Amino acid sequence: MPLKIEHQEISSLEEIKNFSKHRLTFVFAGVGSAFSKKNYQTSLIVAKNGVLLLVDIGTTIPTALSKKNIKLTDFDYYYLTHSHADHIGGVEELLLTSRYLLQRKPQIIITEVYQDLLWENSLKGGCGHNENEPLNFSDLAQILRPIWIKSHPRAIYQINIADIHLTIYRTIHIPGNTQEWSNLFWSTGILVDNKVVFTADTQFDPTLFEDINVSQIETIFHDCQLFNPGTVHATYQQLKTLPFALRNKILLTHYGDNFEQYDPDADGFRGFTKPWICYSW
Repeated sequence: MPLKIEHQEISSLEEIKNFSKHRLTFVFAGVGSAFSKKNYQTSLIVAKNGVLLLVDIGTTIPTALSKKNIKLTDFDYYYLTHSHADHIGGVEELLLTSRYLLQRKPQIIITEVYQDLLWENSLKGGCGHNENEPLNFSDLAQILRPIWIKSHPRAIYQINIADIHLTIYRTIHIPGNTQEWSNLFWSTGILVDNKVVFTADTQFDPTLFEDINVSQIETIFHDCQLFNPGTVHATYQQLKTLPFALRNKILLTHYGDNFEQYDPDADGFRGFTKPWICYSW
């Protein structure tokens, strides 16, 4: 099914659930870069048949959701692509709200490798200490393990949640001076139902499209930096060098507040991703 765009702005989570009946639906709570003031940080709601997955919870995302009367705890599943604050800055709120107000654990999709990195380097200081014994990540979250598929040329994992099929793949994000996987910070993107890609944060990486078989993919929501050079993000100018057939599948995400100076449609892209509208297949 080709991409359909519902341009009327979503007003509630229930509306997303209803819209997702019998179709895969993406709605972005934010589409901006780490320092965006206009569009909040990039965060994706994946919905299908009323099941809701929230991908990335940046520092500004709890506020973005609350403006639609949506709580962080309203989702069925969660996935975190990597540990920068614009992607995990709201996770502590999710974990502690779930524990102390709701007495339940959010279902978080996470590999064993990334769980250790996330907890030890980012979450333990704020979440590990409580009124009793020290806590671990598993005390605060119900862990869902994706299945490891392969390690080379990039690690790939898969998991099914309800009717949603996720393929999780490693991305080249930071540091900017190496493409050796053993030296790279843990960062990932996702392929949903083998047809839609959300790259999250990535450098310009044309090999990605070979590794995930882009010929079968209908739509790509791609990280885009609007200034040069692109040391840790793909830049607009770099993405413009891709073949038209590929550019024409790309909607740009994670962009800066000066986006109105650009005309992605004229440059062969599908456009800038917009917050709170439904993209469906």
